[in-house]
Amino acid sequence: MNKARETILARIRHTLRGDDKTLNDVAVKPPLRQPSCGPQPSWQEDDVSRFINKLEGVAGSISHISSTDEVVPAITAYLQQHDIPLNLVNARSSILDGIAWSDDFMVEQRKATGADTTVLTEAYAGVAETGSLVLLSGADSPTSLNFLPDNYLCILKRENLVRHIEGVWQRLRQEQTGLPRAINFITGPSRTADVEQTIQLGAHGPRRLHVILLEQI
Repeated sequence: MNKARETILARIRHTLRGDDKTLNDVAVKPPLRQPSCGPQPSWQEDDVSRFINKLEGVAGSISHISSTDEVVPAITAYLQQHDIPLNLVNARSSILDGIAWSDDFMVEQRKATGADTTVLTEAYAGVAETGSLVLLSGADSPTSLNFLPDNYLCILKRENLVRHIEGVWQRLRQEQTGLPRAINFITGPSRTADVEQTIQLGAHGPRRLHVILLEQI
């Protein structure tokens, strides 16, 4: 091995091990502490209208409620509209744990399986820019709930709607001591156009996505 090659490989090893303190302090730490923000789109409509338009543009749907007392009626109306049984699996959260389900429902709090048809979770955030939901994985919110069942229902607090995608990362840095194992951005139901360029919903996940926008608690 010639000397130039050995020098290059030695520098790479030092960098990977963090031996180069100058590189670590100057090139890595400052951008992590104060991340830069690139160009962001702008729009004239309010953020809620933008979120709704983007969500519906990718085949999602939405219900508006003003309090948690309206969660069960909103879910009942949606499921009955699509002739879906009143059976669902849900995650745990301060809102979901406090829902008073009627006797018409069969509700379980657990991980989803391939046999489940409907789930209910609470979003960490919504993104007006893209109409996306942001879900954090954890013991109380298994990722299987987001992708396995055909019908995905999600409660989003109005106060957790951010304008741009970068706002999600800013909030995470402020609120979380460490990042969760998975952060999922979900934009509409699962879809593909691999077969003859024809859109098919539900190819790799839920075929329906319905947001319940909670204006206040």
